[in-house]
Amino acid sequence: MKSRLSEALKIGSMTVKNGIFMAPMSLGYESPDGTVNETMQEYWLARARGGVGCIITDALSVDPDVPYLGNTLCFRNEESIASYRRFTDKIHECGARVIPQITHPGPESVSAFRGIPPMASSVYLNSMAQKTRAVTLEEIPGIIQKYAKGAYDAKRAGFDGIELHCAHAYMLLGSFLSPMRNKRTDRYGGSLDNRARLLCEVLDAIRDSCGPDFPIILRMSGSERDEQGNTLEDMKYLVPILERHGVDAFEISGGTQYERCNKIIPCHGEVQGVNVPEAEALKQVATVPVLVVGKIGEPRYAEYLVDSGKVDGVVLGRALIADPDFVKKMEAGDYDGIAPCAACAIGCVGEQTKRHPASCVINPAAGREKELELTKTERPKRVVIVGGGIGGMACARACAVCGHEVVLLERENELGGQMRLACIPPHKQELSKWIVYLEHELERLSVDVRRNTAADRDVIDSLSPEALVIATGAGEMLPPVQGIDPEQAITAWKVLRGETAIPGGNVLVVGGGMVGCEVCEYLMHQKRGSCHITMIEMADEIGAGMVVNNKVPAMIRLNRPEITMMTGTKLVSVNGGEVTVERHGTQEVLSGFTHIIYACGARPVRGLYEELKEAYPEAVLIGDALQPAQALEAVRQAVETAVRIG
Repeated sequence: MKSRLSEALKIGSMTVKNGIFMAPMSLGYESPDGTVNETMQEYWLARARGGVGCIITDALSVDPDVPYLGNTLCFRNEESIASYRRFTDKIHECGARVIPQITHPGPESVSAFRGIPPMASSVYLNSMAQKTRAVTLEEIPGIIQKYAKGAYDAKRAGFDGIELHCAHAYMLLGSFLSPMRNKRTDRYGGSLDNRARLLCEVLDAIRDSCGPDFPIILRMSGSERDEQGNTLEDMKYLVPILERHGVDAFEISGGTQYERCNKIIPCHGEVQGVNVPEAEALKQVATVPVLVVGKIGEPRYAEYLVDSGKVDGVVLGRALIADPDFVKKMEAGDYDGIAPCAACAIGCVGEQTKRHPASCVINPAAGREKELELTKTERPKRVVIVGGGIGGMACARACAVCGHEVVLLERENELGGQMRLACIPPHKQELSKWIVYLEHELERLSVDVRRNTAADRDVIDSLSPEALVIATGAGEMLPPVQGIDPEQAITAWKVLRGETAIPGGNVLVVGGGMVGCEVCEYLMHQKRGSCHITMIEMADEIGAGMVVNNKVPAMIRLNRPEITMMTGTKLVSVNGGEVTVERHGTQEVLSGFTHIIYACGARPVRGLYEELKEAYPEAVLIGDALQPAQALEAVRQAVETAVRIG
């Protein structure tokens, strides 16, 4: 039976072919001139071709002189509007609608880096710890007109409507709406009606400039999830008012950008559909469609939300980064063929924090649609891949999609490699989606998978590969410290594999990176008695390199009396249950440990490559066998290798 999610949805005067919207996500693809460049266009066109009903573009600033966090979409002049018209025409040719998320970045503008204090409802520290300045009453009419002009320019540029951002106590309208930010004592502050005054005036101005038939979707937090913030009851009160001011649909998000970032981009430890309860409650008071966003990555769940009447449509973000054809596959019932988002945020958020363009673990072609397109080869080759971890599996899939004859050798009975361990700590089971998906793909593509096969020179020679890929992974490292017995040492991997059971005791974890943190959580979850953990880390930070949306909730969970975290602490020697450490230049002895666990990184396993590189000079190393890193690098190298093989 066809889901209602696949049926047309009417929002104001706009009819969307289905109830699936693509969320606005700033991914670092933007151009300095504020127009849609080829990278962004190909990225969005791939999702439009993939069946999305409506694409909501990244934040578009209504003031070209007030950019968001870096390069920002904007309408600078008539030439840029004509450029946008060419873009919207291409999206329409694919059968999709497209609207921009218009906003005044306000407090979140990078204008401070130009010596201009960012404007906000009041004076406070913004997300970059920069001091804002309060907007004056005299400035407000000009700001309202900028919103009206931005919306009218969007209409002229061929957009089907707009989304107006007022969520997360964030950017200018969100700053005014939230009591967490708005400390004004004039008619724009104090009561909820006053805090919503600027939003209502902006809506009125947009209606005056664009007319009654230009759809407006409003993105707002159903609850700011903070005792100081707007509540669900506040939003229920506002919905009828906002409808009277011209809102044609609501997109319900949640949380705040500063205090609750893990609620805005919910990752590990957050339930799917994190904003559904608020959206469902607001639908009861709304007379226009209500959409919901926030960790909706499962196609059957997305259909359930609409079919059960909880909401009228869903807004997908990372799920569409992971698979641009999500909608087509869902509507065809090919649920298992959808490349899944595992809520890791490593590529989409983590790369952004490094000032890199966003990527995706399971889909490295995101933002590189043309460069990493997998096309059928005219000359199929026999490709042998050694190692069935996520890198080897991804390479086998990519090569098979290109039409090559692929043999995948794995020494163990199960595929997945270290990713199987990564699924074990609390809140990490979602990562198993990648293994399940890739195994399904290898079967669908008839890849010759040989398990329990230890590859050596004879095995490789017998297969006569025309291309050889070595993805043999990495092994755990022990620190070069006196007193450690390599045969008896307990490593993080042994604990996670269940080889060493630790039901309690006084435990030392050496290494406070992501793996060390996960081992601590695992031990707390598994304990069957009293357990105290001391975690030592040489660096000055615990969990360095973790994506903030996962790190924030992880640090909250680790902040408990049973766990002591020590930074700037280097292991010097081990003597039974006693260790000597150097802490901030001073040595001290820690004793009484019943178990010592080492979470000290990994080193590449390259023995086979070193043996074969002379005989097979075209052999390629990928993943941890090349350099231990995250799955993001392994899968990217895998797909790049498949493209080079041709």
